[in-house]
Amino acid sequence: MEKIELTPEEQKAEQEALKEAKEDDIRTQVITDYGFDEEDDSERIDKLVEKEMGYKKSLSQAIGQKIKKREELELRDKEIEELKTASKPGEPKDKPEDFDDKLSKAFEERDLDSMEYPDELKAEIQKLAKLQEVSVKKAAQDTYIISKIDEWKKEQETDEASIGRKDKTGGKAVYSKDSPPEVNMNTKEGREEWDKYTDWLRTQY
Repeated sequence: MEKIELTPEEQKAEQEALKEAKEDDIRTQVITDYGFDEEDDSERIDKLVEKEMGYKKSLSQAIGQKIKKREELELRDKEIEELKTASKPGEPKDKPEDFDDKLSKAFEERDLDSMEYPDELKAEIQKLAKLQEVSVKKAAQDTYIISKIDEWKKEQETDEASIGRKDKTGGKAVYSKDSPPEVNMNTKEGREEWDKYTDWLRTQY
């Protein structure tokens, strides 16, 4: 996996978003931005402060999940690199076939971790891969697994509809507060998609 390098501006934006929002600071900002009178407009100020607090909390959680996923994938890549070079002093080196087996397993685990499916479905894919002696990517293309994936996707769509979210219309992505989109911040498209997600998140409050 290509390591994701964030620009200083992106790193700063992430850290700022992770900071706990202070109600007093937000209240002051709202009064300043809208030119409200603290006493006459107190009710409108309270509503806007509550809305902004909710937005900042959800955004912070979404970015936290994004950082965690990125760190997990980077750690997996680091483990693979260590497997390539590791050799304890005083111990015989692994046989070539042993090393290849370890490396193959590490790649398989990384590919499995990168899949968006639930753990139960990943376990099915891994089980089939071992049974057929193929890669997890190949196993995921099996007709049995594809049918399971389709069932899972339908369940996802049903869950989304039940809480008021709309299905995709006109190619527009469906977002979730609990699952931020996986984007490559090194690309213009990735940054634009992340901006769209944060704009959508703001509308949920």
